[in-house]
Amino acid sequence: MVSEESLISCFSNLGCDISDKSVIDKCIKLCHVYNIDEEKFIELWVAYTVPQSLNINPTIDNLIKFEKEDLEKNKYSLEFSTQTNIHFDTQFNEEITNNVLDIYSNGECATLKQTKRARSPTTETESNNKLRAVDHTFTPPTYTPKSDVPIRAPSTAVRGKVLLFFGPAIHNWKKENELDISIAKAENPHVPKDAVYMYEMLSNQGAILTKHCQCFGERLCYIWNTMEPPNFNMHYVRNIAPTKPVAFRTWGRILVTVEKSTGRKIVMLEGTKRLKTKKSAPILYLDLKGIKHYSVFSGQIVAVEGIIATEDTLIAKKLFVKGYAPIFDVPKLSKDIKIYVAVGPFTTSDNLSYQPLWDLVEHVAENEPDVLILVGPFVEYTHSEIKKCILKETFQDFFDNLLSKILKYLQGKSTRIVLVSSNRDVHHHPVFPTPEFILNTNKFGSNAANIYTMPDPCTINLDGLHIGATSVDVFRHLVQQEISNAPGTDRFGRLADHLLSQSTFYPVYPPFPGLNLDTRLWKQYACFEKQPHILILPSDVKHYCKVLNDCLILNPERLHKYIYAKLCVRPVSNGKWDPNQVSCEIAKI
Repeated sequence: MVSEESLISCFSNLGCDISDKSVIDKCIKLCHVYNIDEEKFIELWVAYTVPQSLNINPTIDNLIKFEKEDLEKNKYSLEFSTQTNIHFDTQFNEEITNNVLDIYSNGECATLKQTKRARSPTTETESNNKLRAVDHTFTPPTYTPKSDVPIRAPSTAVRGKVLLFFGPAIHNWKKENELDISIAKAENPHVPKDAVYMYEMLSNQGAILTKHCQCFGERLCYIWNTMEPPNFNMHYVRNIAPTKPVAFRTWGRILVTVEKSTGRKIVMLEGTKRLKTKKSAPILYLDLKGIKHYSVFSGQIVAVEGIIATEDTLIAKKLFVKGYAPIFDVPKLSKDIKIYVAVGPFTTSDNLSYQPLWDLVEHVAENEPDVLILVGPFVEYTHSEIKKCILKETFQDFFDNLLSKILKYLQGKSTRIVLVSSNRDVHHHPVFPTPEFILNTNKFGSNAANIYTMPDPCTINLDGLHIGATSVDVFRHLVQQEISNAPGTDRFGRLADHLLSQSTFYPVYPPFPGLNLDTRLWKQYACFEKQPHILILPSDVKHYCKVLNDCLILNPERLHKYIYAKLCVRPVSNGKWDPNQVSCEIAKI
């Protein structure tokens, strides 16, 4: 039975503060009506609100819409959601990772536990309750903020609170040295400003995917073979369906489909070699019950050792997926570099005041870090105020005004600003990979010299320190597709490892609905031949920082939650890159 206490606890793990008793009662009622527990309810709520950019804090109106548009339509029930998703009659222990909330509970240390957002006291002090100053509020002449919605920052009990700390202790985040940092795109290819997209034909698209699968699959088999003893002898074939029923190794792309009648997920393997008697490459059911631990998702390229059981089924004995790219050369830093990272949306869902952004920029002006990395979206196309089309200026002008105010805040400061574009920006190209922003430098004057624009995805070179970044919520996309049998592992780390082991910023195929992926651009600019030292992977799920395969993985969450990250990267000792020597702090503004 769903209890009020457990429901509030689940919401607090998301950073939600529910003080309205009627909202709590409504949530409990929905749980009872649709026979779902509190965790499943929170999962469905997140899946409903995030794609629509709704406020994750529940309201009566949004809960009513949620019931009509999601619960009633899909008729969720606890019994259905817990059935085992396999395609064989023989049951095996399989963990379906379509529960976003599970990610929240898999941290490995106490610092990863979500801190409940402090509630505003009944009687607040003037400093706690104050509205932001007029000059801190972004109110262009074509936008009138709602007069009945006060703009408030988090209470003083929460502001500045450290949510997660990683690495060696650091006592001062303020600038200590004047550094002349070189900022540029890394040597690997980046999508150009004038990229032409969505001109590909289906035949070309298929050819690109097949060739990539073939090249990467051969690479996997080569790496796998080098790890075996010298006298190891195994038959490697390009055809995933050989005629002889003997053990062999091959490669292919994972396909995950859902059986409509039962809702079970079916895992298949698509080959790359087209048979003479067929018009397409073979596709086989992949039987994974003989593998103790595995994690697969749609679009993943894997090497498989197994045997053909029937005409359409491959029984897998081993899987190999570790196709890591070599890491970039050791950074040649002479002094510590301090970097602030924030990810959009940069304003709350009910207004265009951009108060979280101004609070951040004010903090940056005070501490003056060496680099400020801002990852889009800046003007998200799904924002409720943007969808109303009430602005009388162009979206590009609106964005330019935002940037002008950021530069005004930081005028005279040495902080370099790096802007990473997003396909969700209403004023920009709605395609992934996404070209960088084209700025009219005449509007910004001499201050524009401190701005560096980057495409999405990108690898930023800071004096040899390579930082990879993308605006796409890859973790949420992987959660929807992944099928795993890996109990007791760090799920967020496992998802991040998929990107590193597939050597791409976006390994999912077909792409998540709403992401306009251009296959040609993806192959050219979203795959990396060298692994960055730090990888920024923003997501709506809980903040995260961990080292995987000598790469520091960072999810700083979203700034509209008043959450951002700070990094202090130290010079390398002993001539070897050690990401554990990077200090990372994720905190409330």
